[in-house]
Amino acid sequence: MNKSLLFLSAAATLAMASCNQDKPAVVDAATTPSADTAVVVNDGAMTTDTAAYRTEADRLASRIADDLKLTDTVVVTQVTNTYYTRGRRLNEVNTRYTTDTTGRYAALRQVNDETDQQVKTYVSEPQYNTYASNRGSYYEGTPYTTTVVTTRETTAPARRSGPSIVKYDKKKNGETKIVYSNGKTVKVDKDGDTKVEYSNGTKVKRDADDGQVKVKN
Repeated sequence: MNKSLLFLSAAATLAMASCNQDKPAVVDAATTPSADTAVVVNDGAMTTDTAAYRTEADRLASRIADDLKLTDTVVVTQVTNTYYTRGRRLNEVNTRYTTDTTGRYAALRQVNDETDQQVKTYVSEPQYNTYASNRGSYYEGTPYTTTVVTTRETTAPARRSGPSIVKYDKKKNGETKIVYSNGKTVKVDKDGDTKVEYSNGTKVKRDADDGQVKVKN
């Protein structure tokens, strides 16, 4: 009888030890994600921001093309791409210098001055003079260095990446329509409101009064 009780006691001890050893493995299995677990990243904000920069660049490029009487679609494309880059850089400056007013002012001026120099390389001297006289409206209150044109840049302008313009149409009612080689169509009405339709069907609308951007897929 005593031998039977001793055997049962030993068996129970071994069973409890086995359960305790297996418990961490069970907990790990429940809390550790599987290697097959999918991670979903929401990039909607980034897509919206990129569309907003591009829409604003299209609007300003259309205005500059009108002011400078630009007829070369390659030059208009260069202006558009330059202002797209400017928009992204201004956003980076505003994000970086949230409390440093002096640093922010200097950084904004540098972005505008570099934009100015890029435009200068691919327009004629008279066109640049017109551009320089209108910089205050193009840069919308952000600082820049006032410069005077003296000589025409002799170096060939660098070709910037991006779709080329295949059609530029200024209508009598004040509306401007720009069609790009990648299928994108931009319409800017006389009030400055911008509508962009991409080849995939996505539509972006920017209100000139409050700057609100709406994206419709």
